[in-house]
Amino acid sequence: MYCTGLGLEQIAQFADHAGFSGVMVGRRDLGWHLEFTLCHHHPVKPSPGEEDLLVLYYPEAAEWREQCAKMLTAGFAPVSAFNPYWNVNGKTFVDGDGYRVVLQNRSWP
Repeated sequence: MYCTGLGLEQIAQFADHAGFSGVMVGRRDLGWHLEFTLCHHHPVKPSPGEEDLLVLYYPEAAEWREQCAKMLTAGFAPVSAFNPYWNVNGKTFVDGDGYRVVLQNRSWP
């Protein structure tokens, strides 16, 4: 879902490392990644909040619209942001666990 929606790729994974398995998604040319883990011995219930946000900035309108379309194709659902600031120049999407991603049509900073 995150790979399709955000143009990322699986860059690493691990299995049963001290009871945890996981996958890392990102791009090899970036200095960061997202890590999704599973604890085999103590399942953790997702507990997202309305202000737990991953915010990405796309200053070019065409690229921003294209990225928003990819989020829908990937299965993210569009939602209204809890904080109305994010609705002014962006769109908020939620994944199947309730975690939110904001795509802003602005530059940072």
